[in-house]
Amino acid sequence: MQALAQWWRRWTRGSVRHAWGLAPQAGAWALVGLARQNAHLAQVHTLASLQAPVGQDASDPSWLSLHLRQNGRASGQSYRLNMALPGAQLQEGYIDFPADFPQEDWQYEVQLEVSQALQLSTDEVNFDFEPTPSTGGLVQRVHWMGCAQALLTEFKSCTRAAGWRLAAVESETQAAQRGLRALQGGVASLLTQPPQDWQFRFNDLGRSVPPPEQVNAPADSEETIEEALRQVMTTPAGPRLVASGLALRAWQ
Repeated sequence: MQALAQWWRRWTRGSVRHAWGLAPQAGAWALVGLARQNAHLAQVHTLASLQAPVGQDASDPSWLSLHLRQNGRASGQSYRLNMALPGAQLQEGYIDFPADFPQEDWQYEVQLEVSQALQLSTDEVNFDFEPTPSTGGLVQRVHWMGCAQALLTEFKSCTRAAGWRLAAVESETQAAQRGLRALQGGVASLLTQPPQDWQFRFNDLGRSVPPPEQVNAPADSEETIEEALRQVMTTPAGPRLVASGLALRAWQ
């Protein structure tokens, strides 16, 4: 059964041809569509800045439906969409559980933590969590994030009205790191290439064996990656990197 499940995941990833990400962009939204180029690479095929109509409150997401519908028609079809919420609307953090604490009880504890962080009741929050890599010690750290259930419901309604489906929500930081780590050329490409020329490697998402010409390619250091992210997140390229990282979830 495990081998069958692994085969199914590989087949599903291989069947994905296009993927989309939506990221906050200073009162607007950056929409990035990626297309699978070959077994190793995806490239940008759509890059758009979605602006609220003049005179309409930019914080009201209902106007997104029109933009998403138009972009879906322009590409000939609609897709699953992964998005990042503005930092003020998303809370995240960590909980350290004793290593012998039952995993089936993590959800309840995380839900309490999110509700306290958002100052909402437990049935008014939406949340997700995952364990960080275990070090084999006495503590298991769990990374969580959450938002108001009403906010997520509103965004789901907007995307559904446009014929799209909101598949996942995550933090800007998480998506940006995924995008940069998979970016062909790494930090150098991030700082010198226009976003419409970006290409992303599936092998750095754990999806395939790297092409021969990339096997010995030098990797950026963690310090270099963090510094590049600090620089780019204050520029227009930052939300586009986030949106690219969100789209890449489709192949993760």
